Amino acid sequence: MFKDIVVHLTGSVEDEVRLAYAETVGERFEAHVTGLYVHVLPEVVGAYSAGMVGMDVWYEQSNARAAETLQRLAQRFERLRLPNDVRQLDVLSGTAGQALAAEARTADLFVATRPYGDPADEVHMEVSVLFGSGRACLFVPPKGVAPKNFGTILVAWNGSREAARAIAEAMPLLKAATQVVVVSIGEESEVEVGGDIARHLSRHGIAAVIGTIEASMEGPGDALLGEARRIGADLLVMGGYGHSRFREWILGGATRHVLSSAEIPVFMAR
Repeated sequence: MFKDIVVHLTGSVEDEVRLAYAETVGERFEAHVTGLYVHVLPEVVGAYSAGMVGMDVWYEQSNARAAETLQRLAQRFERLRLPNDVRQLDVLSGTAGQALAAEARTADLFVATRPYGDPADEVHMEVSVLFGSGRACLFVPPKGVAPKNFGTILVAWNGSREAARAIAEAMPLLKAATQVVVVSIGEESEVEVGGDIARHLSRHGIAAVIGTIEASMEGPGDALLGEARRIGADLLVMGGYGHSRFREWILGGATRHVLSSAEIPVFMAR
């Protein structure tokens, strides 16, 4: 059950979109919604003493804008029909993702605009949350309109650990859906694997449709989004794939494509 939802806020117009999706899930499960306004502090690299003149003014202006934004968000949260709170997270850009991931670890669900979708997020901190929080993420499309419920859900299944985690985390939503379609892509599909996941879901009261789709010339991510459009899916559930390079996480091809192009919300875990 999703009883504790954290929403990433940036002060952009996308905040309203994220809140609408958080309300859809929150009202269904009677959850508490926490808004985290991430205030990225100004950074100066290699500054010298003469260049520090005026820095106090710079910080004061940044803090004043942040305080104004937080006040506006607090007024918006007062209109939520759910238990809620909103607070500010002051971070440097280099540590923003790790700080937000740490906050998300004590929630059931993290809601954010899909990476590369929010005009105010220049550091793509959502990727750090996906790979560093250990929690489920609901990535919503920019300018998206939240549905009243997720009636038709498409699930990407390849038997991997990441896919299994995504299904386990999404189980409350899958149980509430009117139709669940589970697909594997091309040669990744095996009859016994499809049978295993169908049996598992049936034990949770979910009568899923199991199928296979052909890989697209543009890759598996494009094939999944095409299938989502074909069946009119309200939500795509899939594992998040990537690898670590130095201190940053690099998205896998299918994950990157979906998070760059999806027109419907994407539920991910890993």
